[in-house]
Amino acid sequence: MSSQPSRRSLLRAGAGLGGLLVVGGAGSLLAGCGDLDRQSSPDRSDPNRGFGGTLLEPPFTKPEVTLVDLDGKDFDFVEDTAGQLTVLFFGYTNCPDICPVFLQTIARAREAIGSGPGSRPQVLFVGVDVARDTPEVMRKYLNRIDSTFIGLTGDPAEIDKLITELHMPPVVLGEPEKDGSYVVGHPATATVFTRDDKAHRIYPTGVTAEQGTRMEVWANDLPRLDQGIWK
Repeated sequence: MSSQPSRRSLLRAGAGLGGLLVVGGAGSLLAGCGDLDRQSSPDRSDPNRGFGGTLLEPPFTKPEVTLVDLDGKDFDFVEDTAGQLTVLFFGYTNCPDICPVFLQTIARAREAIGSGPGSRPQVLFVGVDVARDTPEVMRKYLNRIDSTFIGLTGDPAEIDKLITELHMPPVVLGEPEKDGSYVVGHPATATVFTRDDKAHRIYPTGVTAEQGTRMEVWANDLPRLDQGIWK
């Protein structure tokens, strides 16, 4: 455990963005940034009203990485998400706030949508704390929220590659406390891939209205994203 915190290092916020144009500001890639006051409560009765999150131009393509599902089977990220509305989130099971709030928010949004487009997105939860996010722990964790959510783990190098190619800041493992516990800094952003296998929007996942994305936003956006509408 003691070697874990030194495995990854923190980069400056926004590093690796290169020539990417993120409409709404590059800061929207990180929790606590972006203008959620304006975007957080669109009216679902008006499907032409604004989206939440941040529009990506150009959109992200899917990184070619292979993770491992909770049954120990390879999960080819490109092939196993092909043609599906997919919500990708990085987190860890010991997270005290962002992770459970985000996952519960998505679960509630699915219930609010009910049926039809956007009601059954493929939700992927990638456990970045590989020492503690074992398949058994992740399965119990996700079953308490939504048993259809897909938990993924894998080689830290593959997880890091996926994070890097999606222009997110790297995972940071904190120094262990005396009891062996430690905190984990992870990307607080959800990436949504639409049926054309590209990500046109990303969404902040913080725990406040200013730093996160409310259930109403997801319930408003997912049906349109599922139908190939993202702006």
